Amino acid sequence: MKTDLSLEKTPAQPAAPFASIFRQIIQRPETSIVILLLLLGAVLSQSSSAFLTPSNLFNILRNNADIAIAALGVTLVIVAGGIDLSVGSTMAFSGLVAAIAVSLGGTTAYQLPSFGLPPLIAFALGVLAGALVGLINGLLVVKLKVVPFIATLGMLGVVRGLVVGLTSGQTVRNFPVEFTNLGQGFLGPVPIPVVFLVVLALLVGLFLAYHVWGTYIYAIGGNETSATLTGLPVSRVKILTYVLCGALAGVGGVLVVARLGVSAPTQALGYELYVIAAAVIGGVSLSGGRGTVFGAVLGAILIGVLNNALVLLRVESYWQQAFTGGIILLSALIDRLRQRRS
Repeated sequence: MKTDLSLEKTPAQPAAPFASIFRQIIQRPETSIVILLLLLGAVLSQSSSAFLTPSNLFNILRNNADIAIAALGVTLVIVAGGIDLSVGSTMAFSGLVAAIAVSLGGTTAYQLPSFGLPPLIAFALGVLAGALVGLINGLLVVKLKVVPFIATLGMLGVVRGLVVGLTSGQTVRNFPVEFTNLGQGFLGPVPIPVVFLVVLALLVGLFLAYHVWGTYIYAIGGNETSATLTGLPVSRVKILTYVLCGALAGVGGVLVVARLGVSAPTQALGYELYVIAAAVIGGVSLSGGRGTVFGAVLGAILIGVLNNALVLLRVESYWQQAFTGGIILLSALIDRLRQRRS
């Protein structure tokens, strides 16, 4: 008597797709970060009772929202095969523009005018200032064929020098409460900077996933030569990524000024390292063509949690700086290992 072998195999077939999906989820860098965050939370909650309190968790998100927002823009640039080292300086410049526009006067930077403009207009001007820096970066890279590393490194110095020169090394302050609420206020229980982060992350994520130019960004970063030969608007797309990167850095820079209540020439100094590290830890490949918005945000949160842990554990500041450098080296090593494995 013959046995119908097809019937015997049928129950085992549905397991294969689920196993494959589970394996893909586990292998994603975002999953690794989530697991690491859970482990850190468990360990730190034993070391400090203050870590898992809602106020501390919201403070971590608030204090790192600007870095995460800037990481969204850097993600676009890196996925397209570029790099932007001027992010920190752009944040400082955008914050200064917004501060000058909204200040009510009486600042120590006496040579600067104070316009007292409405906070939303000042916010928009700060974002436009960041977009302008991004546009210059894009033109240098695309039209003048300057290597992205050199172009943005040069802009880092130029923009930071502009901020220091305009203020003579002094601070700008005396803002209306409506402006500082953008960085210090709450929407319900959620800090307003976190609301900005969530909305912008959704918009950038949807753009990369569903807009045709988002597809172009991945294609150009994966193989720019092939993208050019297939007729994609490579130059326009790459310039767009730098403009969006500058604009998002501008949002982060204005939120920093609103949160701290002051615009200082040293603001966001070295932030480009945190921002790029957040993107790379989150799975954005430095060789281009791969990365997600969700990963970049998780990378920024991980850096924020680690820095917060060092503070709660009372690690002295100079060791914190060494630890930050180690994170950057680790992010580069992780990216290299990913490239070899793929």
